[in-house]
Amino acid sequence: MQTLTVQVNNRNALKALLSLEEKHFIKIVDDTNLHSPALPGNPLSLKAFKNWIADTEAVSTLSLKDAKQKWASKRKQLVKLTK
Repeated sequence: MQTLTVQVNNRNALKALLSLEEKHFIKIVDDTNLHSPALPGNPLSLKAFKNWIADTEAVSTLSLKDAKQKWASKRKQLVKLTK
């Protein structure tokens, strides 16, 4: 299982996600307590920003080529599920 945070800006995209939820392929969790510097919200303090950078640098990375291949595979799965 993987957890993914998505900001949906299109009604058709939201309908596609809701369709996947109806088919029990995904579960939509409404968590309004998300506190991530990557999301819109209150500005970070300098200390919190430095901690965020340090934590991010410590995480393993993925090459752009691998990321594109993984996304292409997942995209094909999503397209199949929404048809």
